[in-house]
Amino acid sequence: MNFADAPLFAQILWWMLVFISLLGAIFGWLKRWRHTASMTYPADLRVTGLKPGLRARLVHLPFILRTIAIIGLLLALARPQLTEAETADVEGIDIVVAFDMSGSMEQVDISEEKLIALQNAGEAPANRFIGAVEVLRNFVKTRQYDRVSLVVFGKEAFLQFPLTLDYGVMLNILSKMALGDIDGTGTAIGNALAMSVARFKDSSASTQLIILITDGEDNGSKIAPNEMAKLAAERKIKVFPILVGSEDQTWRPTEAVDIFTRQRRYEKVASQVNPSLLEDIAETTNGRFYRAADTDSLAKDFVDILDEFEKSRLVDYAAAEKTELFHFFLWPALGLLLLELLLSQTILRRFP
Repeated sequence: MNFADAPLFAQILWWMLVFISLLGAIFGWLKRWRHTASMTYPADLRVTGLKPGLRARLVHLPFILRTIAIIGLLLALARPQLTEAETADVEGIDIVVAFDMSGSMEQVDISEEKLIALQNAGEAPANRFIGAVEVLRNFVKTRQYDRVSLVVFGKEAFLQFPLTLDYGVMLNILSKMALGDIDGTGTAIGNALAMSVARFKDSSASTQLIILITDGEDNGSKIAPNEMAKLAAERKIKVFPILVGSEDQTWRPTEAVDIFTRQRRYEKVASQVNPSLLEDIAETTNGRFYRAADTDSLAKDFVDILDEFEKSRLVDYAAAEKTELFHFFLWPALGLLLLELLLSQTILRRFP
């Protein structure tokens, strides 16, 4: 049982009534015990040893009834309620992440000044792959009802794990992933989309989406990406491509090592991207195209994609039902007040 929410002034007023009632009860009780009415009787020997009768025993009953009634009225004013638990049926989303593991994911998207500063400090700059994996790990940690699958691709596409709710297994696999695990000499976006769409074959989720993370243009696909986008659209699967990496020149690590800093040397290269292809895929599947120049932008894109579906994923919501209980206190309190008034004016009336 709990009590209904009330404005601050109502709460203050209620506590004032409680305080006044408490003082009144204490004062009235002390007055009754200290100033009990007495009567002089000429032949007290005749009443010595007599036991008090029923009326004498019940002389304080009206005051007790009034006290209990006031407590009941105060509880009724507080509006006690019986609140049942809120219930909600949440529909999970099936999500396939198509993750680019081509060689270009080793490139670093920072300024030359920051690159030099990191190397002078003896630190290796985080490349696109490391940043994307970290964002993906954080994304998995935030899931609760959604099944997630991971497809990795380079020259070919491979299933890393199927649609599952076992987030612990996902995080373990992600922590062990490294560039070079697969052939990264190509960027088979079409193959990755084909394998991602196939993951939904046995899916019963009403919301199915693919998050395509890549930093380059399609290269070496055996299946045209646009054709797979059309198939995804037919199956009502939305694709959200995220183009990672800077639009400008970026840094690619070489095999050479600086003899002074003992750090790998980096060479400046032009970024090879095809945003128009990814935009077409998003438009065909009724998804949305994103550009993420750094790790923070990539993380924000994940949040934006999921926010689009969070409001519609609630299938059924039952608000907490509240049963008012004040009348269980109000009517008995009024009945006790009436009884107190009746007894104090009749059989338990005090003289003087």
